[in-house]
Amino acid sequence: MVSQNAPRDAVAEGMAHTRRHGSSFRVQATAPVRQFLWMASVLWLLSSSVALSCAQSPARSGTAAVVARWSFHRLQDGSILEEVGGKPAQVRGAVYAAVSPVGAALQFDGYTSEIIGTPLSALDHPESLSVACWVRVDAYPWNRVPILDQLDSHGRFFFGVDAQGRLTAFVDHESEMTISTEAVPLRRWFLVILNVGAGVPSFMIDGVTLHSEARPQSPTVTAANAEDLIIGHVRSALLPEPEQFIHPQFPIEYSLEGALGELTIYNHPLSSADAHQMFARSNPKLLAPLPWPQFPRWQGAEGKFGAYYASLPYDHVWDQSRRVAPDSDVVVRFGDAPIQLIFWQGNNYVPAWVTENNRWYTDEFMETYGHSHCPYGEDCEPMSDKQVRYSHVQILENTPARVVIHWRYALSEVEQYAIADAPSPIGWGDWADEYWTVYPDGVAIRRSVLWSTAPEREKTEFQESIVLIPPGQTPEDNIHLNALTFANLQGQTQSYSWQQKSGTGLSKPNGPARFNQPDHAVIQWVNLKSEWKPFEVAWGDPVSFTAYNSEMSISSFEWWNHWPVAQIPSSGRPALAADRPGHTSVSHIYWPLYREDSRTVTKILMTGLTRSSAADLAPLAASWREPSELELADGRRVPFDPAQRAYVLPQGLASPIRMTLRASREHPVVHTALVVPGWNEPADVKILKGAHGSITSRTGEVDDLDGSRLIVFLPVIASDDIEIELHKK
Repeated sequence: MVSQNAPRDAVAEGMAHTRRHGSSFRVQATAPVRQFLWMASVLWLLSSSVALSCAQSPARSGTAAVVARWSFHRLQDGSILEEVGGKPAQVRGAVYAAVSPVGAALQFDGYTSEIIGTPLSALDHPESLSVACWVRVDAYPWNRVPILDQLDSHGRFFFGVDAQGRLTAFVDHESEMTISTEAVPLRRWFLVILNVGAGVPSFMIDGVTLHSEARPQSPTVTAANAEDLIIGHVRSALLPEPEQFIHPQFPIEYSLEGALGELTIYNHPLSSADAHQMFARSNPKLLAPLPWPQFPRWQGAEGKFGAYYASLPYDHVWDQSRRVAPDSDVVVRFGDAPIQLIFWQGNNYVPAWVTENNRWYTDEFMETYGHSHCPYGEDCEPMSDKQVRYSHVQILENTPARVVIHWRYALSEVEQYAIADAPSPIGWGDWADEYWTVYPDGVAIRRSVLWSTAPEREKTEFQESIVLIPPGQTPEDNIHLNALTFANLQGQTQSYSWQQKSGTGLSKPNGPARFNQPDHAVIQWVNLKSEWKPFEVAWGDPVSFTAYNSEMSISSFEWWNHWPVAQIPSSGRPALAADRPGHTSVSHIYWPLYREDSRTVTKILMTGLTRSSAADLAPLAASWREPSELELADGRRVPFDPAQRAYVLPQGLASPIRMTLRASREHPVVHTALVVPGWNEPADVKILKGAHGSITSRTGEVDDLDGSRLIVFLPVIASDDIEIELHKK
């Protein structure tokens, strides 16, 4: 696949700015909308070289040739007028004002936007006509979506775009569907023309005739369909394409994700010369492609290490659809390192490691699926909580030494927001609390607590290696084909690769069948196309890894776009183009429980970003899985808490506190932390013996209802004893 990144120029950036500020409001706000659209029309007329309507046929400029026209700039009480017949068409859902190359336009949100009008007799069994419209497609529809769709007692007329971006037309109940063999361009305005001559449809884009073919299929028509004319929205709920690979098999309603400019119907076909003249009269400054939306990250200075509440914008139309308060996202930044850990509503607050070049990676969440655990037998997971009804995030600790983030969510499904393993509608079901203890070195401990009393609850899925794919890019743009390397504590490694896809269309990726080397592997290293690489270290034994390459994909990797960002109720929709945000999965990690009681099961995982190789992570892994002993001056041993990656000292120790880390080659120290309960003053830390070079420790105090704690982070690496002194300033 070729990346579809569009260039940004000054005009496109100015238009994007216009959409972000001041020109995006619901059409139902009648007086302000009319005022804005009038101003937009004036501005267009001033910037264009002509004031003549560009969708009017040059060959037959008389109004008799025009059957119907919607210019999208005359609004009356939430409606637009069909200008020839003077009949209003009702505007529903979230529709925003925009500007096309020929004047006023309407931006559709991809889900709720639609225009409902009165059927036109000219569309009944047409033998000769044309439909011309200025269109911008920001993402291909989930299935067919109409530019213009009429259903009445005489038959059906349909003109639109399908899930692969091909133009489609259907002009009679008895005819076949005509489909272009080429896809329409993304994220730029184009003039599309449907010609019907002798009852046979054909297409032009910007005056160029497209190849097309007839297929024995038609849009679904049911008795329940209303007899009306629809612009920009499906007539009834449809399964996303490709229907045979969608799960659950749940039809959805949606609209055009893009914008429509002047839409005109003529009583005769238009020639290529007509189309070229119409295109030539457009404002060329508005024909530049729009840039792709980017996954958000903190764009300011890198700043000091810490966690911060934030509002992370993505795309203005999508942002406008949300009912989530400002500062609901959380960003963890890492001092001088150009990396971040982000909890963003656009991916349901699933924690994502973000590299220096904005590659996004996540270790998934807890998930259960199938009967009888998940209602309706599909996937119960926070990915399915499209409106983040159950998912939220909060900062528990925020000091120079570490931050602790709490993420809570329900394991829910997409159809009815039902929760896994709920014994009744008022039963609790399966809930999760995840605690992310994050240190300044870009390493976190993920403690995942599943609240469940279901049988076999320990078989719940706790990890999946997921790379998030931005719109306009493919998995191959984000991850190397030699995607994974595994390592053991001895530093032995084995890398695994996926084969480059050789054809087009959907097929299963040709990836590794299994990951069985090296022996006793506990480390996974993910080869993103970035300097910083995600990694994991699993706790306990045995640890195993499985590959992800069994579902159909157009990529060398599995690739879906029902998540992130997408609001359709689906837990499995393979991407058909690089047009939407998506994700690819490469592996699962399985490892033992850390803790269990009658109501919960807990697992812990080390995860982070690194510039080290997989082999070089072995000492870090050993320092957590097989830590050094910490001995106080009086000989007492201090327990190591792997869920915090910290030694927790006894309560009530007096300053100064002297201690020794008994490091060795088998039990190394690679950065470590101390938690000192009852300490409520600033502290100094001295390395008395064993450390080489200058060591700058970080400290912070955390106040609780029952007292205070001192947190100390020691960025020290050693395989020999280290003597430490901690005293109050």
